[in-house]
Amino acid sequence: MVPGVTEADAALAHERVDVLVVEAASLGGDARWLDALRGRARPEELLVLGLAEAGTDTALAPLLAAGVDEFLLAPFHAEEVRARRVLLERRSAARKQLRHSEATARGELERLAAIIQVQSEVALAGFDLDVVMDLVCERARRLCGADGAAVALLSGDSVEYRVATGFLAAHRGFRLPVVGTLTGESLLRGEVMRTDDTEVDVRVNGAAARRVGVRSMVCVPLWREARPVGALNVGSRHVNAFDDRDVRTLELMAGLLGAAMGNAAEVDARHAVMAERTAALSALQESQELFASFMNHGPAVAYMKDPQGRRVWVNTPYRRFFGLSDDADVARIDDAALMPTTSAAHVRREDQAVIDTGLPSATEGMIPAPDGTERHWLTYRFILQERTGRRLLCGVSLDITDRKAMQAQLVVSDRLAAVGTLAAGVAHEINNPLAFVLSNLSFLAVELKAVARELPMGRISEMEEVLREAVDGAHRVRQIVRDLRTFSRGDEDVATAVNLQAVLESAITMARGELKMRAQIIRDFQDVPLVEGSEGRFGQVFLNLLINAAHAIPEGRPEHNEVRIVLRPEGARVLVEVHDTGVGMTPEVRARIFDPFFTTKPVGEGTGLGLSICHGIVTGFGGEISVESEPGRGSTFRVSLPLGHRARDRLPPRLPLVG
Repeated sequence: MVPGVTEADAALAHERVDVLVVEAASLGGDARWLDALRGRARPEELLVLGLAEAGTDTALAPLLAAGVDEFLLAPFHAEEVRARRVLLERRSAARKQLRHSEATARGELERLAAIIQVQSEVALAGFDLDVVMDLVCERARRLCGADGAAVALLSGDSVEYRVATGFLAAHRGFRLPVVGTLTGESLLRGEVMRTDDTEVDVRVNGAAARRVGVRSMVCVPLWREARPVGALNVGSRHVNAFDDRDVRTLELMAGLLGAAMGNAAEVDARHAVMAERTAALSALQESQELFASFMNHGPAVAYMKDPQGRRVWVNTPYRRFFGLSDDADVARIDDAALMPTTSAAHVRREDQAVIDTGLPSATEGMIPAPDGTERHWLTYRFILQERTGRRLLCGVSLDITDRKAMQAQLVVSDRLAAVGTLAAGVAHEINNPLAFVLSNLSFLAVELKAVARELPMGRISEMEEVLREAVDGAHRVRQIVRDLRTFSRGDEDVATAVNLQAVLESAITMARGELKMRAQIIRDFQDVPLVEGSEGRFGQVFLNLLINAAHAIPEGRPEHNEVRIVLRPEGARVLVEVHDTGVGMTPEVRARIFDPFFTTKPVGEGTGLGLSICHGIVTGFGGEISVESEPGRGSTFRVSLPLGHRARDRLPPRLPLVG
């Protein structure tokens, strides 16, 4: 209580005043001074007690006009004034407490609203953890009124400031040991740690705190999967900067960040699983494509069937062999629709045997092509089981037709080799007694001339004729032996100078048995130089051509058919032609005549390798072989061979062409 306006004004300027006591008489003239005093204090905090001389309207009017909170009527007893003042002071204190509670509640609500807003912002930020940590860190700094904030994550035996804002922003990436630091203690205990002064708190790493420049701080653990993985920290350059409300705020923010970290980790794990699954599906697709490419571009015909014999998959060679389109539903096509009844029955028996026993098998069989061509197959069958438990019969078939013409050719080759060996031995064995026969026949011819005078004339002529026939026969045997030795030589691949006329005569002799019942043999030979090659190999070529010419002519009318052999020079080469008056060839047959294993003869009568081998022999020695033929007009095979080295050296120089 002060005596006057000046003193009251001074008191309000330097100290807190809760109750002001005024007399009604002091408000009679001008009451604006009271408003001025009220203005120096908070109007809601300053209560006014008025003193009136009487209870009349006139006496109370100035107090009521000034809006006093309470008034007393004279006489004014000191105890009563003091009691009324204490009552007003308590009322003021109650008002202040109410206003403080209301302000506190408003502050808590505002913080809660701010945290809810942060939660929405975190949700909008998605699953980018760095963005979420930056957001939560900055919002925590603002809500707690901190100078800086940081998110520290556990890494081994240390923690790292992964995110930092405010005055801590310069320390992003800063590392602290777990042991001996307040942040580390918070992680080890899983508890909130708060220090009001880092300089006096023994839990704080003083050197690190001074380096960062922090004097007070709060550390709240970040939880994921029931274990602390980091901490959300706020710091200030001043002591006593944080209270319990800040701790609660930071705990809520840490809960948001921990949940976001867990969600991000779950999303990352989900993405990793999806990436692994995508990679696995991609690898599976690539593997399937690679398998399909392998199966569709290989030589094997492959298929899968269910236990009822329905096809569930076939590869491209399978479709190609049976003439099935790419979109044909093979499940609706049974074996009988693709092959003859006997072949279909054979396939079904072999399939069923594997289905019944579950054991793989390898079998051979003949399944013709849709055009009727016989094809032989080696088929390997086995069982696969799907995840559903369904058993599938799988088959992989290889076309072994060529391998079986080849086996036949090997048999023929072995037989020819044996015949060649036998021929060489027989020729050697025949030559010895043949020499005695020729010698004795020569002796008899001389002796017959010596006794010619003693025998009748007719008798001598008959004996001479018989002797000449015997000599001719012996010489023919000698020629046959010589021809056999020619075809049984082992040096066929060695290129030498060859007399083609001699080779042709030998071939004619060897083929005479096939030719004499079919056609007349016409020789049209000219003198030709020696050629480069092998007698044995060329003999094989011409013998094959002569036999083919004979087989092209039906038996029984040799006087109406002929096989003409032409031999003539042609520049730096020698030309041999074999003409026949046989049945001839169609253009389709003529186009494939030199293909391996191609033959027009019935199965078992031809291998399809003869002309292919001839082509290889001729071209191997630098020559050329060709054919002309028309159905019904016979065929002509031409063989052109290069001259020997010496023969080429004797050729006249070519004249220059004059345009």
